[in-house]
Amino acid sequence: MSRVQGLIARLRAVLRPSDAEGRMEEEFSFHLEMEQARLVREGLPPEIARRQAQLTFGGLDAHRETMRDERGARWLDDLGADLRYALRAMRRSPGYALAVALTLGVGIGVNGIVVGYVNALLFRPIPARAPEQLVALFQRDTRTGRIGEIGYEDYLDYRERSGAFAGLAGMSGVPLNVAIPGASGSLAGDMVWGEMVTENYFTVLGMAPAAGRFFQGADAHQGANPFVVVSYDCWRRRFQADRNIVGRVVRLNGTEFTITGVAPRGFRGLRMFGFWPEMWVPIGMHAVIEPGSAGKLEGRGGGDLMVFGRMKPGADRAKTRAAAEVFARQLAGSYPATNADLTAMLVPAGVGFDHPAYVKPSVLVLSSALGLFGSLVILAIICANLANLQLARAAARARETAIRLSLGCSRARLIRQLLVESSVLALPGCAIALALLQANRVTERYLVPKLQFEVGLATSTDARVLLFTVVVAVLAVGLFGLVPALRASRVNVVPLAASAETAWWSGGRPTRLRRSLVVTQLALSVVLLVGGMLFVRSLVAARAMDLGFDARDRALVSFNVGLQGYDERRGQAFYDAVLARVRALPGIAAAGLARPVPFDSYGQTTAWYIGDLANSRDGTARINTSVTSDGFIAALGLRLADGRDFTPGDSANAPLVMIVGRSVATRLWPGRIPLGQQVRYAGAEGPQVTVVGVVDDAKFAVIGDAPGGHLYLPVRQHYRDWQTLVVHTRGDPAAMLLRLEGVLASLDPALPAFGKTTLEEAVANGLSTSRTAATIAGFFGVLALLIASVGLYALVAGAVAERTREIGVRLALGCTPVGVLRLMMGEGARLGVIGLGIGLVGAFGVARAMGGLLYGLSPSDPVTFVLVPLTLGVVVLFATYVPARRAVRLDPVAALRSE
Repeated sequence: MSRVQGLIARLRAVLRPSDAEGRMEEEFSFHLEMEQARLVREGLPPEIARRQAQLTFGGLDAHRETMRDERGARWLDDLGADLRYALRAMRRSPGYALAVALTLGVGIGVNGIVVGYVNALLFRPIPARAPEQLVALFQRDTRTGRIGEIGYEDYLDYRERSGAFAGLAGMSGVPLNVAIPGASGSLAGDMVWGEMVTENYFTVLGMAPAAGRFFQGADAHQGANPFVVVSYDCWRRRFQADRNIVGRVVRLNGTEFTITGVAPRGFRGLRMFGFWPEMWVPIGMHAVIEPGSAGKLEGRGGGDLMVFGRMKPGADRAKTRAAAEVFARQLAGSYPATNADLTAMLVPAGVGFDHPAYVKPSVLVLSSALGLFGSLVILAIICANLANLQLARAAARARETAIRLSLGCSRARLIRQLLVESSVLALPGCAIALALLQANRVTERYLVPKLQFEVGLATSTDARVLLFTVVVAVLAVGLFGLVPALRASRVNVVPLAASAETAWWSGGRPTRLRRSLVVTQLALSVVLLVGGMLFVRSLVAARAMDLGFDARDRALVSFNVGLQGYDERRGQAFYDAVLARVRALPGIAAAGLARPVPFDSYGQTTAWYIGDLANSRDGTARINTSVTSDGFIAALGLRLADGRDFTPGDSANAPLVMIVGRSVATRLWPGRIPLGQQVRYAGAEGPQVTVVGVVDDAKFAVIGDAPGGHLYLPVRQHYRDWQTLVVHTRGDPAAMLLRLEGVLASLDPALPAFGKTTLEEAVANGLSTSRTAATIAGFFGVLALLIASVGLYALVAGAVAERTREIGVRLALGCTPVGVLRLMMGEGARLGVIGLGIGLVGAFGVARAMGGLLYGLSPSDPVTFVLVPLTLGVVVLFATYVPARRAVRLDPVAALRSE
């Protein structure tokens, strides 16, 4: 028989063992009959010949085992036997199997969910061709360090003349008032987020449309073609996945656009943390999309174009950056008035990008690392706990193990059987983990803040997350199954085969291992508890902070009259009409307009020339600014410290005025009275603006930020077409939102309202980071403590069971119940103290690392570092007292008889 034939025969034997067994028995019978026939021919009676043939042939069982080994089917038979044994063991202990499945499923599932978030946040590439070759281009001022977007003319030069990129495209976000002709012919307006993009936007990304086509070169020119590309989600949600969508018409900001294509599935723009665009239009249509953006396709030395490009084949980021910097110096030489101090800055864009000044990658990486750390620690605690329980089960089966070893079972065979049992126990847990992965969409809805337009992380489970989950599951099964299996196979056969199981455990290495596992669980639990407590207390501290305004009973509704083609005159008239009608509604205490409002999705800064300003090279300061109407201070509940609010008399023809926060006043005019002070707007030659009021500082962006100051300008002197209506109600503000929307619709039915919420909800969104961290860390901490307490309980309960005879003897000799209680609880208490000490050391280091995520709280917060040990102490006492109490209630006579 050739090797190939042999291999085929072995494979056939493995796949069809019953056939192989039949052939083997036929062969044995044939040889026996042949031998018996030979002996009969030599003159022996048939019965004696049969017996002699069997003696000559040898033991059939030995021959069967040999042949099974030869054909390679032995392992399959053994595996089947191990599986059947494991299933019987699971059926005998359904409670234990359920506990293992639940704890392991939660541990693996939580890891998968956390990895899903981290994957969506930092690692999932955008669905473009070779995304690792994409980079974002910014301009950095070498003098001030300020990083900014790029002006359109600079973009064209980088694209056409730099030679640094294989392709360069740009985009600019814009709100869109979308009206889709319905079946009845009516128009239903809605506000969505969109992007104006250069015509090569999708070409540089290397994408193929899901339907239709993308933009072409002719779409680049100003006022070119009113074409629009819709996102895949938009196509499914707003157009019911209409296969004939190409050629349909939508009205965007009052102009009809023709749909030319659908973006690929899963593409939600390039902004890592920005709004998800639903539609893309050529930037050449900016005049109708964004009225008033006359200089959109002009300008150098800065602009609002987010630029990204594809590196040349064979070039890396260093070479591309060097080439871009060389070209930036050429631009600086050619246009010194605008580009003198500007250099190029590249940011990886393969997983999306954002403005480097807005996003703090270190915070994101730290948050992701803490999440992964917490989930892995939970999994480690669960594995340690399960390993402890498996060791306890192995102790109960010590005599069985010893007998099997004494009968010739190999150690490897025993380890394999125990691993099979662990794997069978783990399978239901893995199924639970896979089911939990589907919960990431639910948790995302809770954790991601609700903003004016749709945002999210798209935490769907992809192949990367599934692979990680499978690897974690295999490692977990190995961790909690292998160690007990190795330990159980090292028993001393002689004493165990003849005596009780307790001899194996009393004071031996397995007991030390179980104690070490309990200490590890407790120490890790302390780390997670401290982290969770710090986040929770930080969230409480943030909620208790003085915001500088009153968030209660305030309703917010945003609108943008510019998208409806309003000029300044019509816009101001609309504002007056809105405020007049809203203030006339019953239940309204005050109403005003502003942009931005506290915890808005946007910020706005203005440059002010002071002249003798300290810590400023050119006497200019950039200050966060809101443009407001009269009545805004009362509507928001700001505290007016000095001076007055804006009035209708602060019009465009009146002297320019402003109201400043206390920190701005202190910064600009230290030691002086701010009222009556004057600054110049936008440079030394700008118009003078006089301070007419001072208000207390208010939080506008992040609760934990130090007061940087805020100032307010009257909208009658600084017109903005996008405003938020702020209303102080005398009742439920949420119930007032529909009436406010009705007021806007009564003045302009085609004007969509958006961002409808209460101010308390807006503030809560501002605390989303803290809330998320507190929720995750708190969940991990409590879960870890529960698991560790179960482990400690199991250890003490096992000790009581193993030392029943000893306890009986002690009680018979006069030991008091208190003495027995102290004896049994003392072991658990010692483990608790050791675990607490180790855990506190680790917790202190982790707390220092997460200090940047805490609001109003020190990483070494004394309350946390006192409460956690007290909580752990209570849990340890309870987990040891319950099983120890059983020892106290033992009947000495019955205990001695049982042995």
